[in-house]
Amino acid sequence: MILYVIDVQDAERFKESAEYFQQVLESLTNLDEKSPILIVLHKSDQDFRKTLEWQQNVRAIKDSFNPVLDNFKDFNIDYYDTTIFQKETIMQMFSVALKKVSDTYEIIENILEEFARIINSKATSLISMDGLIFGTYHQTNTDEMLINNTALLLQTLSNFHNSIGLIREKSIKLEFPLNGFTIQGEKLFEYSDLQIPVYLWVLTDNPALIDKYIEYFKKQLLPLINLFL
Repeated sequence: MILYVIDVQDAERFKESAEYFQQVLESLTNLDEKSPILIVLHKSDQDFRKTLEWQQNVRAIKDSFNPVLDNFKDFNIDYYDTTIFQKETIMQMFSVALKKVSDTYEIIENILEEFARIINSKATSLISMDGLIFGTYHQTNTDEMLINNTALLLQTLSNFHNSIGLIREKSIKLEFPLNGFTIQGEKLFEYSDLQIPVYLWVLTDNPALIDKYIEYFKKQLLPLINLFL
């Protein structure tokens, strides 16, 4: 897996970066290596993203890189934008990268889809407290953004509470009564030697069904987590 990082604010070096990227792909081809690649558009800071300059720079990057990509169609290459001022963008980028190389990601997503179907949920995600997304199922892209961004923000708040001495809650819930749904996270287990909690997040209009079926799916997901990394 290769993360190829570009400073999205340094427009003068886009062409140089694209030329070097072509050299990287040529070297990989000569070595008969077809590593998945994520082109990371870094320094896409929140304020900068709202500007015309950011849009123009992203377009300029793709105009420089896409002709290179057209010559190396055997490679699995995607773009992703990040900023150090929003940690969740970094962790989501690593999640996308791991998805490309993990054999268990698809299995996890199939289990999440089955869970969502049984409890009639619009979206489900399995996310660690350090922001790593092990898998997600969603009916629409809006549902995916809603559940993952809400979960990451609530987990950041939970980490703060834990840092000042509060006991971490096993269940975290945010209700949207005017919109008729709830986003709820349930702690399933911990992973790695650091004992990092992993939560199953659900976007649903009937949260009572979560408790009824969660233990069964917990037993299915637990063995897959260590295989994921």
